[in-house]
Amino acid sequence: MKKVFLAAFLLVSSNAIFAQVNKGQWLAGGSAAFNAGKRGDDKQTDITIAPDAGYFFIDQFAAGLRPEFGYTKTKTKSGTSTNTGSTTSFSLAPFVRYYFMPSGKMLNIFADASYGFGSSKEKGEESISGNYYQIKAGPAVFLTPNTALEFALYYKSYGGDAYENTAGDRYNNFGLSVGFQIHLGGMTKK
Repeated sequence: MKKVFLAAFLLVSSNAIFAQVNKGQWLAGGSAAFNAGKRGDDKQTDITIAPDAGYFFIDQFAAGLRPEFGYTKTKTKSGTSTNTGSTTSFSLAPFVRYYFMPSGKMLNIFADASYGFGSSKEKGEESISGNYYQIKAGPAVFLTPNTALEFALYYKSYGGDAYENTAGDRYNNFGLSVGFQIHLGGMTKK
């Protein structure tokens, strides 16, 4: 009889156990991204680490702030010679995120948009300003009621002084990111 009551309790409370995207909860975590691409004669490899913190203002919708640290290695082929350089960058980006499925799901789909501004510095050069906007989407797999592993495809467009001499003054790319989020706050929907 105890097993029947325990099974019934777990079944009834399963939605409350996975209530992670409700109004009033906090979101903390981050992602790491990798991208390799070509721009003119330049071949670039980008690695980015972006911690974030946000708040659910309404169910399934969060907004917050994301600092981003980046490293870019560039190889430029000019005739028979190849030059290699590296750039480090820092930016700060407000973001918004929407989860498409309601609370209680172990798998959820999210979309995330951000606009960042900051600076980058090439080795031996002065720091220059830049900006970007990014759109990403993918699945969030809730490993526990409060933690999620995320996979996302993203589109990112860079601009500003750092890209003023490029065609169209923007550098656009697609990439893949992997993230981890912790959902803090009440575990039940009010």
